[in-house]
Amino acid sequence: MRLWLIIPVLMAAVVGARAPYAQQVDFIIDATLPVRDTDLPYKLNLTLTAVDTTRIGVGALLDLRGAQKIVPERLADNAIVDNCGLQVRLDDISFGAKDDAIDLDGEVTVTLFECSRTSERDFQRGQEKNSILANMSTEATVELRDNCAYIKLIDLTLTAPEAQREQILEDDTLESVKELMLAAVDLVLNETPLCPELPAELASLDPVYESGGPREIGDGGLGILLDGSVDVSPSTILDVLTVLQQQELIPGRP
Repeated sequence: MRLWLIIPVLMAAVVGARAPYAQQVDFIIDATLPVRDTDLPYKLNLTLTAVDTTRIGVGALLDLRGAQKIVPERLADNAIVDNCGLQVRLDDISFGAKDDAIDLDGEVTVTLFECSRTSERDFQRGQEKNSILANMSTEATVELRDNCAYIKLIDLTLTAPEAQREQILEDDTLESVKELMLAAVDLVLNETPLCPELPAELASLDPVYESGGPREIGDGGLGILLDGSVDVSPSTILDVLTVLQQQELIPGRP
């Protein structure tokens, strides 16, 4: 058997991998994603598949169902936009995958305040003018940059009862709020890339991801699938063999 077929089989012994057949190996790796002051749990389902004599295909499925349960609780009652004249507070949110897209729905409270300039650069918030409860819905996709997945909102829709809109909001208020919300959320998402980290036993593989997108896991479960490959160089093979020898999974040097 050629060496490019041997290596995936040998790696099946590392970190509890399963080898359903000789040319494919599956790993399940528990990991966390640091987001500000919180570590969100996820599972990395890594599949290595023999492609040719110099490349191994890599499929990295980030199972985010654990984070999917935690995030709505952590985000509830937080202000998405909070400036002198406007506050947008997130009251409720739910999100999940549907086929190859991410659906997000929620409710926000939009509050307008009096705002006065106190100096060239400073403003002071005054009394509350008006407040309205609006429904929010959006879709998101995934962009692949620098070997990481970035979630990006495609668009955002805000709706409110027509009577309330006419009574307390100018015609363009919800549109302005939408633009501010998109900018604020994009800023957070750009600071929160999803970068699959391999355990030390597999770090030398250094996969290069070439495409990615959302994937539904089960019924609405959120997953992100990244596809790429690994160049099987002699140094990579030696690194893997060294790790296997250190763990006494294969015989050491005579």
